[in-house]
Parts: sequence; C-alpha cells; structure tokens
Amino acid sequence: MKRIILIVCVALLSASCIKDLNTSPLDGATYLTSEKAWADTTVYESMLAKIYAGFSLTGNTGPQSMPDITGIGDEGEVSFIRSWWNLQELTTDEALCAWANDGIAELNFCVWTSSNRFVQFVYNRLYMTVAYGNEYLRETTDDKLAERGISEMLSEQVRGYRAEVIALRALNYYYLLDLYANVPLIDENTALGTSPEQVSRAVLFKWIEEQLLSVQDKLPQKNTLNYGRINRYVVDVILAKLYLNAEIYIGQKKYTEAITVLKDIIDNGEYSLEQTYKNLFGADNDLSPEMIFPVIFDGTNSTCYGGTKYLISASYDNEMAQQFGTSEGWSGLRALENLTDKFNGNDTRALFWTEKRTRETYSWTDFNQGYSVVKYTNLKRDSTAGSHELFPDTDFPLFRLGDVYLMYAEAVLRGAVGGDMATALGYVNELRLRASASQINNNELTLDFLLDERCRELYWEGHRRTDLIRFGKFTNGYKWNWKNGIYTGTANISDNYSVFPLPVTELAANKSLIQNGGY
Repeated sequence: MKRIILIVCVALLSASCIKDLNTSPLDGATYLTSEKAWADTTVYESMLAKIYAGFSLTGNTGPQSMPDITGIGDEGEVSFIRSWWNLQELTTDEALCAWANDGIAELNFCVWTSSNRFVQFVYNRLYMTVAYGNEYLRETTDDKLAERGISEMLSEQVRGYRAEVIALRALNYYYLLDLYANVPLIDENTALGTSPEQVSRAVLFKWIEEQLLSVQDKLPQKNTLNYGRINRYVVDVILAKLYLNAEIYIGQKKYTEAITVLKDIIDNGEYSLEQTYKNLFGADNDLSPEMIFPVIFDGTNSTCYGGTKYLISASYDNEMAQQFGTSEGWSGLRALENLTDKFNGNDTRALFWTEKRTRETYSWTDFNQGYSVVKYTNLKRDSTAGSHELFPDTDFPLFRLGDVYLMYAEAVLRGAVGGDMATALGYVNELRLRASASQINNNELTLDFLLDERCRELYWEGHRRTDLIRFGKFTNGYKWNWKNGIYTGTANISDNYSVFPLPVTELAANKSLIQNGGY
C-alpha cells in the first residue's frame, strides 16, 4: 500500500523569499504568526509534507481552488511534473502537443522566449519549494526547538526531517541548474527581503554536491515506510545525474564519481528490475521493486490536473480513455515519428496506440496524426482500474533502477574508472531482455546506441532534453520533425536553446539578474 503523506499545513510563511511569486498562505484563510504556528508540534511533519508536495500537488484543497501560485495560469498547468515535463519532452524528438495554448507551440518548435509561461511556471514552482525548505531549516534549529520546549523525541525526528529537506532543496536546485544555468542562490541564511545573488553554474554545482554529501549518511535506508520519501539512494541518483552532466554544467569530467554513487545503489541490492515493463506506469506501480523515488499520486488523497493525470488524459481521446482506467481524454499529447521509429521487432516498451492514427505528424494540431502513447495508465497489473475514474493512482517514476543501469553503462563508455564494460553490457541486456528485444554484443554498445536505448527505455519520463544536450544532439547535428517550426525539422538551432531563459517576470523583480545569452 502507498504511504500517502497528507497535506494538513497550518504554518504561514510570514517572511518568505518568494514575495514576488504571488503565493497563497499555506493555511488559506487562517493567519497565524510564524512562532505560534511552529509551536504546534504537528506542524513539523505537515510542513515537511508540504515541501514534498511541491513535486505533486498544486494547492491545499485538492485539484482546484486555494492554489499555491496564483495569477499566472491554470492551476493544473502550474504543477511541477506537468510544466517540467513539457520543458523536457515537448522540446525534443519524443513528443508533440496538439494544443495551441500560449506557450505550447513555442516548446514544440524550439522557439521559446523569456515570456514563455511554462518557463515561468517551472521556475516559480522550484523557488517556491526552495523557500518552504529554507523556512523549515530556519525554524527547526536545535536552539529554536529548545526555546519552544519541543521534546527530545520529537527533536530527534525533526533532525531527520531536516536532512530530507536539505536533500529536497538540493534536488530543486539541481533542476534549476539543469534548466536555467545561472540562477539566484537562496538558502536559510539569505537575508529576508533582499535580492539574492545570482551565481554561476560552477558555484551552484559545488553547493548542490556539498549539500547532498552533508546529509547522505543521516538519511535512512530504503524501507516500506519511506516509499516516496528521500533515502540515501535517492541522494545517490541526484549525485549521479549531477556528475554525469558535469561536462555540460561546469566543463569537467566526473564520470568516475558517477560510477561510485551508481555502484552504491546497485551493489546494495535494495532495488531490482520490475519483471513487466508496463507495470512501472500503472495504477499499482507502488508495488514495483524498481522505484527509487516516485512522485506519489492517489485518486482519492493526492490529486491535481498535472502529474500523471496530465500524462494519461492528455494522451487519450474519450474513446480510448475508458480502456485505460480513466473517464476523460483531452486529445493533446502524442509521439513524434522520430520516437516510434526507434523501435523494431517485438520490443514490449513500444506502448503505442495506432488505431485511427497516422504515424506521420504533418499537422501538429491534429491529435490523430502521430501515434498515441499509452505508457501511462490508470490500470493495475491485473487490468482492473484504479480507485477513481477521474484521477489516477499512478505514481510518476522520477528515479528508477532502469535509468541507473543505463547511467552506469554511459559512464563506463565515457571512461569512468571503477566500472567495466562487461558489467555495463550486462545491465543494458537485462533491460533489453525484459523488453523482448534482441541482445547486443560489446561492439554494438556505443554512445550513439546508448542514446537511442535511453530513448526506448525512458521515453516520456522527463529525461530526453537533458540527454540530447549531454550527447551533443540538441542544438546541433540532429534533426527531428517540427524542430524550428517546420514539419521536416532542422538539424541546427541556436546554441542558446541549450538552457532556458530566466523568466521576464523574474528579471523585472530583480534588476541585478543577468539574462542567459541569446535571450
């Protein structure tokens, strides 16, 4: 059974670093002083839950009303998974959206600007969660807990919560590093009400690494009670992604460091591959031994119009929806032919709906052009539907073991010390065996092959933009349909698109910020 963290938060961030984000108070209507709120012993766990909820929910009362962030878009669009997924997938060769909503076409065509609303949504969501984390850390020092007369038993629990918050904040900053490069660094020691200092990728990279390493040994091992929460292996994955992309972020090779943390995950044996690929993306995927860090959704207790609700409903029309455990289809997302063409034979990872669909996407606004992706469903492994027909029980697999295997293989191919080619080949073939795809030999395991294999294994899981940049295929030398706004696509676009711009609203609020080049 899922461990659902309920959001029952009463603390008011009276002095937040997010004054420019137009956020709603955490309790919606009950205005409390900060000190009175923190005197309530229940707030320490509920505030922690609120920080986790930055990845899944959009407000405090379900899918609509009382949103965290107001005034900049539909509440569901501002959810992290939905807006981040749009930046990571609609900008690549894996996905196309038929909607003409403001900002969607710019992502489809790789022609976005600093006014793109999804660029703003992700930025605001990440910094909102950072601000909540900073407030937590300011208010839970040993001195503050002692002043309030908090028991030693609860204080010890809160020390563990603080380690989780530090890791969660570092994860949010990892996404800021990846997406926006040079951003303001705000921590619990930043003076409230001031304009924070913008730092380089190199400075932020080092800070994230130090933060993660400082708490790793304070975090628990995997257990049945911390599903969906940070443990030491989640920190390993974040570090692995930091190190694997270090050449892009800071111009340094850190593949050996990546191998070290990847081996820590693999060698411990806490995780194993899910036997059936499609079970990773269904309504009871919380049962999967492959999940390292899921973003939890529950059709009754954890709902929004983003997350896997978006990935399911936007991928189906109403005719299809009932067959996949949901009551509505939004007719939006589908696969570009560049994605579907990467599969051959009986590869069971090719989860596409071809009925009444064309492979080609001559019209980007016609939902019936391009195969529908039925990777995410609200069906359990026994084919019964989830608990609610409107909102899925399906968790989003932010980090899973299949990705760890492929990162290990890539680090070896890029020259890491501490790994070996035979093991790398074995991991890749384990994934292909699960998918009923043919086994490959040592000569076939190349970086070009691995980029395609990451696409086949991890498509629509939010990795593709970062992968294409790391492999040197995003702005140069690789053409896909609708890249640069034409059906046939273009191979080369301006290099400035390898990072997103700082939102125009942020530049207006903080005059000291310098925009990323080319915007």
